[in-house]
Amino acid sequence: MLNLKRLSHACLLTLTLAITSQSAYALNLLDAWQAAQNKDPSFSAARAGAAVGEAKSGQAKALKLPQVTASAGTGMVNAYNKIGNAQFSAPGMGGPYNNASFITQTDNGVDLHWNIRAEQPLYNAELATQAQQLNKQAEFANIQLSAEQQGLILRVAKAYFDVLLAEDSLVALKKQRLAVSQALAVAKGRFAEGDVAIIDTHEAQAREDALVAQVLEVESNLQLAQAALTDLTGNTGDVLARLADQSNLQQLNEGELKDWLALAQSNSPYLHMQQIKQGIAHDEIDKYRLSNSPVLSLVAQAGGADLRGSNNDSTLSNHAVSVGVQLTMPLFTGGMRNAKYEEAVALEQQSMDETEVIRLRAGQQARTEWLGVSVGKGKIRAMEQALHSSKVKLDATKLGREVGDRTILDELNAEQEFHSTRTQLFRARYQMLLSYLSLAATAGILDKKRLLEVNAVLVVKQAE
Repeated sequence: MLNLKRLSHACLLTLTLAITSQSAYALNLLDAWQAAQNKDPSFSAARAGAAVGEAKSGQAKALKLPQVTASAGTGMVNAYNKIGNAQFSAPGMGGPYNNASFITQTDNGVDLHWNIRAEQPLYNAELATQAQQLNKQAEFANIQLSAEQQGLILRVAKAYFDVLLAEDSLVALKKQRLAVSQALAVAKGRFAEGDVAIIDTHEAQAREDALVAQVLEVESNLQLAQAALTDLTGNTGDVLARLADQSNLQQLNEGELKDWLALAQSNSPYLHMQQIKQGIAHDEIDKYRLSNSPVLSLVAQAGGADLRGSNNDSTLSNHAVSVGVQLTMPLFTGGMRNAKYEEAVALEQQSMDETEVIRLRAGQQARTEWLGVSVGKGKIRAMEQALHSSKVKLDATKLGREVGDRTILDELNAEQEFHSTRTQLFRARYQMLLSYLSLAATAGILDKKRLLEVNAVLVVKQAE
């Protein structure tokens, strides 16, 4: 008997540890976001884009450095050269000699030639403009990565809260269905005894049938929400940390609207990206405006050519080394430069207008999310009071039905009102939390610190 008791205690301890372990390792919002960073393809693409941006910076530097090329070749040569009516003189040979003719002929000769050329731009306005554009493209990629990081937090939070809301809705419907089933059993019993009319049984049965359909719909929504979260994080079947019934969300401070408007219209990552696009468009104007400018380069080259006869008895060699500056001046492009310039001017105006659109949109988004937080807090307080009132009403209705002052229909309506209010309360809480995160994202300051603020109100707790 003693061994059996010890075994029972051991089994109980093991079961307790297993349950505790499962709860302790429940997935919270921060865990979900960290997992999504290694799983989400959109974020992976943004990181690859940032690597592309680094390469753009390298390209910009390369435009300012010397360009070195080398070439070499060989081939068979058949050549015939004749110089007529030449005049020449040579020491020890007298002269001058007139009407001389020289003939050189190569049959099946071998030509060997090579050349190395290095060119360092000293002044090239078009290349300088291209370097500016490449650096801006690199900056654009980094800001795009920052925007995608914040967007990933929002997508994970929405998917996470969608699962919680679906779970809460399902729990509420199942509790309501249980209450309806109990009421239906009571109605059937009292009808059999002749205490109530058949209408109560029909009402309870109709309510239960409707709830069956609603449960099926919410179960489907839950599966879809869980699949969306799994697609983002790769985690399956994890218990999620959730809001406690008495969660205090009033501690999340939304600040002043005017401050958020100013910040969103100056620090929005999407506004920054559009401003960079506008800067690139302006550089395009400069590039075509300066395309007729002279190009000055420092050029150094060395080369040589060797021509050997078929019998290798005769060789013609020509080697040269030169260092100097080269000036290139474009004269006429057939009107292409002017057409490209006019296009660039129009594109810059288009980009400026788009920048203003995004600036206004950032302000509107900030206002919407700020109201979502501030009004959401008031709505939560009102819903909490409504939930308390509906609970009091439900308890009073149950008591009234027991003493005959209320009908089963009254109790079912009160039960539905209570669970519906509770679901609306949780929906309002999740929406407020999402608005709090979105508000920071519109201003470009959504980061791990903000996420931790929201994560702190979640507790490891099974859905009731």
